[in-house]
Parts: sequence; C-alpha cells; structure tokens
Amino acid sequence: MSQKAYSFPNWRGAGIGIAAAVSLALANSVAFAGSVNTQAAQLFELQAEFHGAATVHDPVNGDSAGVIDQRIRDMLALWTSDGSITLEVGGARDGDYSGLGDPSDPASCPTPSADPSNRGTLCTFFKYVAGSFQAANKFVSLAPSYKTNFSIHGNDASVYFECHYFNVAVDPMTGLPLWKAVSHVTFDGTAQKVDGTWLFLHSDARVVGVPVP
Repeated sequence: MSQKAYSFPNWRGAGIGIAAAVSLALANSVAFAGSVNTQAAQLFELQAEFHGAATVHDPVNGDSAGVIDQRIRDMLALWTSDGSITLEVGGARDGDYSGLGDPSDPASCPTPSADPSNRGTLCTFFKYVAGSFQAANKFVSLAPSYKTNFSIHGNDASVYFECHYFNVAVDPMTGLPLWKAVSHVTFDGTAQKVDGTWLFLHSDARVVGVPVP
C-alpha cells in the first residue's frame, strides 16, 4: 500500500506574514498619530502667537504707535490672505472684516465702514476695533488650555479658543497691576495649512462667560 503524502500549512511563514502586517499597521498608526500630534502642536503655537500679538508689550508705559503697528503686522501674519472675522458682540462695530491690509496704509486699513457686511479689512478690525491694540489700553490676553480645541482634517482644521482680556495698568493706590477683567470673547473658526504653515482662515468672535471646565 502506498503511503499518502500530506501537506501541512507553513505556519511559520504565515506567522511571519501576519506579524509583518501587524507591525506595518502599527507603524502606520504611530506615524498617523505622530502627524496629528505635530499638526496640533503647530496649531497650539499659532494660537499662542495670536495671544502674544494681542497682549501689550510694555504694561508700565504702554506701547508706542510703532510697537502697536508691529503687533498688528505680527497678528496679520497669522492669517490667510482671504482671512476674515465676523464680530458678534452686540456692539456698534459688529460685522464682517476680511482681507489683510497694512496699518500704515489707509487704503488697505481704512476706518470701519457703516456697512456691517463689509466693515473693512482685518487690519481695520485690529487697528480701530480690538481693544487690546488701542494705545490707551494695557491689556493682556489669557486663554485657558482646557477650553482650546482643534479638529484636524488634512490641511483644514476647526479651531476654538477663548480670549480673556485683563487690564494690567498699574493701580496708583497699590503700585501693582490692576488685573481687572475687561473683555471675554471666543475665537470659533477655522485654520488652513498654506505651503506647509498653519494660518487662521476665519473666526466668529462672540462674547463668552466664565471659562468653566
């Protein structure tokens, strides 16, 4: 009687193949997570630069006109060329501000118009409307990290953070900063990655309350 030959699966080879597939999946997962973490870190840096530009640089004497103009330019550098803000705080200057502009150029940085659908440029907003850029004010912008959120989708991201402004002018009675709350608004909008750099695209700015976690 002839013996029947049996063929057994190459479990060792299959195991190596499975292990390789698992390793590749894990590597791709780690690479994806690393990419997301990198993008989130860049967006955190972007919003930190926003608050840095929105904060007085000389809380004792106040910023000069030249310093304020540079702070505005630093702020505008964080936005896309078609960036926009919709201000909705219940004030006389609520409306839409779009495009960049330069604080030294009245043509691209005009005073706010009477048309809520086109108040002017982002430069208009920061130069004439945003309290933190007014020469008489000594404001700092603080943002609780637990209220900051980014949702990243490729080269686009939704962005949410809060701006809590405080007057740090010196109290003549105590010689210490007043730390008096003056304004609380949201940045609820979007960012876009342009040529490898994250920039703000749009923000709805509204009044926000106490930042409870």
